[in-house]
Amino acid sequence: MIIKNQLRSISLPSRSHPSTRGIEEALSKVKAIKTATGSSEPILMALAGLEELYNYMEEFLKMGSTQRVMSSNDGSEFMEEMLDGSLRLMDTCNVSRDLLVETHEHVRGVQSCIRRKKVAGGGTDQLDVAVSGYVRFRKNMRKEAKKLLGSLNKIDGVSCPSLGVDNGQQDEHLVAVIDALRRVVSVSVSVLKSFLEFLSGRQSNIKCKLASVLKKKKDLHEETKNELESLDSAICCSSDDLQNKLEGVEMSIDGFEKHLEGLFRRLIRTRASLLNIISH
Repeated sequence: MIIKNQLRSISLPSRSHPSTRGIEEALSKVKAIKTATGSSEPILMALAGLEELYNYMEEFLKMGSTQRVMSSNDGSEFMEEMLDGSLRLMDTCNVSRDLLVETHEHVRGVQSCIRRKKVAGGGTDQLDVAVSGYVRFRKNMRKEAKKLLGSLNKIDGVSCPSLGVDNGQQDEHLVAVIDALRRVVSVSVSVLKSFLEFLSGRQSNIKCKLASVLKKKKDLHEETKNELESLDSAICCSSDDLQNKLEGVEMSIDGFEKHLEGLFRRLIRTRASLLNIISH
């Protein structure tokens, strides 16, 4: 039996790992959330679930029994894998936060132009400039999200290395630890992928503005869209409810910024714990 199948078949020993129950429960909660719907709400819930999951992860990494097996020669290769994965996850969170901050700036800029136009009349030129800036930014956001997805795919595709001992004598304790941590990373990758796909939206909505194909207005409104896609369509078609779409996006961004910041802090602590294990 190969190591990969062995990892999947062995459950975590609850007596040796009292915090394992929390990890398992937190994993189940996150996995149960249907982030593929594209709406911001389930993705926000999943990000909040990751914060809880990494709280249990931190406790798990502080346990003496966990630290002993992970610092052994048999666990050294896995530790390198975890350090690389944690760095990629942190980078994804960090770049994503920057994208959200910039999105917020563009959204507020368009909102400001709309308010000035309503109060003073005119101001169409300024609004057009703000809208064009937002559209260009969304195009760049798609490129950045694609790069981040590529980085996450490298984590998801990591093969299970040999642990340097005969499979029949494999330390079940070490296997259990590896299994738990790999599943935490796998779920993290899955949630962050859903988030990045949310940011990307469907390219047709951006192209609609760039190509001025306003004839697609009805088709666009018949699609199921997330908040950003709805804003893309509203901008593309000069919709009357543009202000409402902007407010919806702003609310989503606030939630994403909060949870990404929380997840980023926990990832930093996880990486610090891993480095601490290596140094002792």
